Amino acid sequence: MKKIAFLGTAFLGVFLLGACAGFNTDGQAPRYRVSTEREPAYYLGTDAEKVQDTCPGNDILTQYNCSKKQENGFVCFDVYMAQGSPAPQERYTLLSQKVEKQSVSPEPQCPAGMKPDCASFLKEMKYNLEFSWYLANFPSSSFEQCRETYDCKRIDCFLPPDPTEENAQATLVSCVYKRNQVFFVGSDVTCRQTPR
Repeated sequence: MKKIAFLGTAFLGVFLLGACAGFNTDGQAPRYRVSTEREPAYYLGTDAEKVQDTCPGNDILTQYNCSKKQENGFVCFDVYMAQGSPAPQERYTLLSQKVEKQSVSPEPQCPAGMKPDCASFLKEMKYNLEFSWYLANFPSSSFEQCRETYDCKRIDCFLPPDPTEENAQATLVSCVYKRNQVFFVGSDVTCRQTPR
């Protein structure tokens, strides 16, 4: 009888140990530490319409952090906004372009070989408008974007008259650009849950 009682006690102990294996000593479910594993971020651009965040909430402004709602190993692509200077070709956004004939002295002259448009003008400036003798004053209050950022530039230049034309006039190329100060980056995110 003692042997049977001993075996019964041992069996009960094993049963209780197995039943409690998934619980802490206080009878609660095990606690897990949630962590966010993030791959190195890379540049995506300045256009919010061209980026896609696949993490819960689809928030492209701030970084995503995993929560207990996501299973261990959950993966998504996180897009978020960063401050600084974008890639050179996306450093400025064109707000206004004016190309017109004028009977004036063509000064300052546009760079040689430049096409009569702002895209060519900006490229000739190597996408840098911080220091240029083509900079011109203008009422920034006429552009809502300039009132918001206070960082807009206007550049003017003249293409010389065509000598083969009669009464030829110089061509003014005038451009207003807003400097972009934010851009988007993205990285793969993996959610991890490890027992505490």
